[in-house]
Amino acid sequence: MTDQPATTTPARVTIYGSCVARDSVDLAGGSQLTVADYIARQSLISAGQDAAARFPADPQVSSRFQRRMMEADFSGDLETRLDAIAARTDLLLWDLTDERHGVHVFDDGTVVTRSIDLTAVPEVLAVVDEAHHVAFGTDEHFALWSPRAEQFRDHLRQLDLVDKTVVLQVPWALVTTDGRETPVSMGTSAIEANEAYRRYYERLRELGFTLLEMQPLGVLADPEHRWGLAPFHYTQDVYEEIIQRVLAELRSEEA
Repeated sequence: MTDQPATTTPARVTIYGSCVARDSVDLAGGSQLTVADYIARQSLISAGQDAAARFPADPQVSSRFQRRMMEADFSGDLETRLDAIAARTDLLLWDLTDERHGVHVFDDGTVVTRSIDLTAVPEVLAVVDEAHHVAFGTDEHFALWSPRAEQFRDHLRQLDLVDKTVVLQVPWALVTTDGRETPVSMGTSAIEANEAYRRYYERLRELGFTLLEMQPLGVLADPEHRWGLAPFHYTQDVYEEIIQRVLAELRSEEA
């Protein structure tokens, strides 16, 4: 009788972040990873901040996904979602992409994320016009984000997820595959973004998170990327390396 290869059950991944983590799993995860939940377009600062009553009744949103993500952000449901999925999560893959546009703080202290979806929907954008925009990378933003990162670490510890969390410290690409400088994104260049992100990653490292770090000269932007050209839309080899290193981290945890 011929021995049959052992069946490998794919690791269950909960994604908190945006295109970097999601594209890595989609484009390079293959049969080794399966998505348990995807929490996108939600700053860590807005988590637990229920501004759902402010969401417009009938915004003209082009996709159901975009509407769900905005509604989830307005309700601040990050930790509630993690509570529900923690027991079925082998890996929490976290990227900070959605922090890049900052947050809006209302007079009552509630917070929503200035996501790319929000800025594209006039009815939702009008809601945040009355709120204070706190730009990413500023001292004000970091002062709000840093204690939330510690609280989030403590919450993940309660869920037994800290050791299952990998933060993707993947810099914005400086150049494309054809040698051009990458375009600015919402007025921010790759050099400016990478400098702004630095202290956020250092804070997570201080808090004991596992960071998967790549270097700016080790990543290229792909002009043919399925979501278009951007400093955080990478070539296939970048996603392959991310997944290889994530799987290695999973194996080390299981050993």
